[in-house]
Amino acid sequence: MNDIGIIGLGNMGEAILKALLKTGMRKDKIRCAEAKPGRLRFIKESYGVECMSGIEEIAATSDRIIIAVKPQDSSDLLHNCAPLIREQTVLISIMAGITTSNILSLVGKPAKVVRVMPNVCVKVGEGVMGITANHFVTREEMEETQRIFEPLGRMVEVNEDLMDGVTALGGSGPAFLLLFLEGMIDSGVNMGIPRDKAKILSLQVLKGTAKMLEDEDIHPTIMKEMITSPGGTTIAGLVSLEKDGVRGSVIKAIEKAGKRAKKLSL
Repeated sequence: MNDIGIIGLGNMGEAILKALLKTGMRKDKIRCAEAKPGRLRFIKESYGVECMSGIEEIAATSDRIIIAVKPQDSSDLLHNCAPLIREQTVLISIMAGITTSNILSLVGKPAKVVRVMPNVCVKVGEGVMGITANHFVTREEMEETQRIFEPLGRMVEVNEDLMDGVTALGGSGPAFLLLFLEGMIDSGVNMGIPRDKAKILSLQVLKGTAKMLEDEDIHPTIMKEMITSPGGTTIAGLVSLEKDGVRGSVIKAIEKAGKRAKKLSL
């Protein structure tokens, strides 16, 4: 595999570094850059990879550069990298809202750009990531990028115009699910179940449901019908949820998140 540079060692940058090492990549093939001295020391001591505060060496020597900084820091970083980016360099951005066109404009010349939009669950290897690339990137380079991120979860390749939707559904989705989970836990407490036990019950419901959907490859509607008996407890609860418009509220929330993502990318 080509030499890889990671610029930005926050939660996402560290998760990517761990994924690379998990695949068996040699430490001497990885270089990292981080502006915060304390964070830089932590990464170097924890993972034994080459770390530096500047980005020049990474930009000049790495064939794959993973940009994991905050979107607001992208302008200066890409301007500084631009003179050092070579024809074979692939820029891999995980910056939310920064399009491939934005990146090319800041670099000021043709460049290979891949965008990956991960969510917070990559920290436990169960993330979901949208991936897209500009036309300069070859199929082989795209597949190599997918292999880099594979240990972090599942990848969905989409056209770039769908990346805002991926941000809303995959990136914001866990927060919406957590709100529903809080409601489940509170309902257990309301019925007299101790909070710690209500949490165990509710969390296992989510885990078990997701695993069954995936392992048995069934549609959510089919599974819902399997547990909904005529005149039973489940249908009584579902009727209440439908009356309160929960399904429509979820759709509206994700649509609003997608519109916000699009606005931030302009």
